[in-house]
This record gives sequence, structure tokens and C-alpha cells, in this order.
Amino acid sequence: MPKTESSSTLRSELESKILHGHCAYCRRAAEPDQPLTREHVIPRARGGRRNDVRIIVPACFRCNSRRGCQELALFLLLRPRRISAFLDHLESLTAASIKQVDLRVFGEVYAAVWMLSECASRGQEWRAQLRRMTGGRTLHRRRYAARRVVRDLGGRLEQRRGSADVRPVAVPVAPLPAAEDDALRSKLDESLEHLTSRLLALLSLVWQVSKEEVGREMSRQLRLSAVIMDDDEPVASDGTVLPLDGWKRRRQRRTRFRVDRRRGRAA
Repeated sequence: MPKTESSSTLRSELESKILHGHCAYCRRAAEPDQPLTREHVIPRARGGRRNDVRIIVPACFRCNSRRGCQELALFLLLRPRRISAFLDHLESLTAASIKQVDLRVFGEVYAAVWMLSECASRGQEWRAQLRRMTGGRTLHRRRYAARRVVRDLGGRLEQRRGSADVRPVAVPVAPLPAAEDDALRSKLDESLEHLTSRLLALLSLVWQVSKEEVGREMSRQLRLSAVIMDDDEPVASDGTVLPLDGWKRRRQRRTRFRVDRRRGRAA
């Protein structure tokens, strides 16, 4: 990543939080003889760069070692209180630093809130639903769909901000509706609606638009994006099956697309 003034600001804030800040997952404070560690939100084993400050957050040694190479969405869902702590860390950054955070980070947080909202709609069966959604390919499908929503949302807002016509699209649907259960509410520090509102506020700082406009465009993008049905098939609003990023159907199952370099053909 090229060194710019904004990235230097983010790097200096990261170094300060490692010495005097709190863990992004459990809010544990750094001690003089035990500073925090550098935690890669996108693990290095999954494509994250070592010195990319856009994907690095301060974390205690316990949370860093416990997470390992897990996806951020899965790690947050295993203990839902971590979502509030992670949003606290993002909100503690300056506006210039928030704009430099990788959009994949917001996509992972959005996937966690999205999946938790779907589990909350099941009432007392939210635990079983959460175990089913976090197992196997279901988790990855929702992660890729959430990343795609955030990425396309940013492109739409950037295009609208640069054009002369900036009339808002009237979509009154809430981006993440959910009815919480008492057992699930005890696992959270705040309501799901408040978590969604905080996430939308952070995205509004990234794209320099109002939170209401981000909510309207996210609702619109959710309608245009793939919707995960009960049979785990990504289906568009018109009923057509949509392919997910990097996946294809083969032999009645989904496999990761890769290329066999020795034979020069798809494996």
C-alpha cells in the first residue's frame, strides 16, 4: 500500500492504541509491561498483507491466539458481544482513518450482524439456527454476499455523489429487520437495531453521505443482490439462480474454482 498522509495517520493511531488502547474484541486495556498485539482482520493465511494497516486492529494476546485464522464474521458470532467491542474500536478512530479502513472489514462486520439478525427471527431456536449458519459453506456464502453488498454500495454512492442527480431513492425497508429473543438479548451489550445504526453511521463517514441515505441504498442493494434461501441457493428477485464470487456448480456440489498449473485446465 503506498504511503500517504491518511495511511500515516492510521498507522500512528494503531501504534498508539497498541500501547495505550483497548482490545478490539474484549475491550481489555493495554498494560505497560504487556502491550496489545497486531491482529490482522483478514488473516495473512487468507490473503492479508503483513504491513497493511487497513486490516490491522489492536488485540490482546488471548484474543489474537484464540481467533487464529478464523473468519472475522465467525469469530464475532461465537461471542456476539465482540461485535459491540469491534464497533467501539472503529468509532474511536478519526474520520480520516476510518476512510482508510479496508471495505472487507465492514463487509465482515455486516455479515455478522446480518446473520445474527436472521437467527433472531427464529425466536428461541436462534442457537440452533446460528450453529447451522456458521457451519460449512453457508457461512462463506453470506460472507461473500455481504462483501459484495458493501462493495457495490460504495460504488453506487460514489457514482451518485459525482453525478448531478442526487435524488434519494425511496426504499422504506429497514436494512436488517429482526425480532430479538430474551436469550439472545442477554448475549448482546445492545440491541440489533442499535448495532445496525452504528454500522450505518460508520459507513456514512467512509462515503461522506448521510446515514439515512446509506440505509436506503443498502436496502436497495439487498434487493438487487443474491438472497440466501432456505435451500442455500442464491436466488435473485426474479427467481434466477445467481453464482457467488469464486464458486461454481459441479457434480451436484459447489467447489472452489482453481487452475491446475501443471495441466493448464480447471480443476
